[in-house]
Amino acid sequence: MSEPDFDHVAGALERLGGEVPAAEVHGTLCGMICARGAVEPEAWLADVAGAAQAGDLLGQDDRRTLLALHRATSGQLADPELGFAPLLPPDEARLAARTEALGDWCQGFLFGLTRDGARDLKRLPEQSMEVVKDLVNIARVTEYEQHEREEDEAAFVEIVEYVRMGVLLINEELNPTPTDAKQPRLH
Repeated sequence: MSEPDFDHVAGALERLGGEVPAAEVHGTLCGMICARGAVEPEAWLADVAGAAQAGDLLGQDDRRTLLALHRATSGQLADPELGFAPLLPPDEARLAARTEALGDWCQGFLFGLTRDGARDLKRLPEQSMEVVKDLVNIARVTEYEQHEREEDEAAFVEIVEYVRMGVLLINEELNPTPTDAKQPRLH
C-alpha cells in the first residue's frame, strides 16, 4: 500500500478520536524516527489513535490507514532517492490551510525530535541545528493575510522543499547510512 493521502489520514484520525491535526501527527512521527532511528508501529498507533481500542472493529480500516502511513514514512526517510515529503493538504486546498498545516507539521516534528528526551537539541550537528531553528520559526506561523497570488504559492513551495530537505539532512546526520568508504575496496 502506498502512503495514504492527507484527507484519508485526517479522516482516520478524526474517526479514531484523535485530537491532533494530521500534519502534526505526521511531523511527530518523522521527528521520532529521526531521533530514534525507528519507531515501533503499534506503540505509535496507540499514541495517535485516541481512545479507540485495538479490537474495535469499526476502527480497523482507520488503524490500517495509520499503519500504512507509518510504513510509508519509515521507508521514505530511509529512501536513498530522497522520496520523503511532509504530509500536507493537497495543492487544491487554500494556501492559508496548507500554510497552517505546514506550521502544524513543523511543530509536530520538533515535538517528535525531542520527545522522551530522545535528543538534546544543543548536541545536534551545526547544520541540523540551523534547520531546527528555521523549523521553530515556521512552526510559529499563524494566520496572516494571503492573497493566493502566484508568488505566495511559489514561496510556499520553496519553504516546503526546504523543510523536506532539512528533515532528510537531520535524519542523515542522526542516523547515518553506511558509506562506501567503510566497505573494503576490491583491487
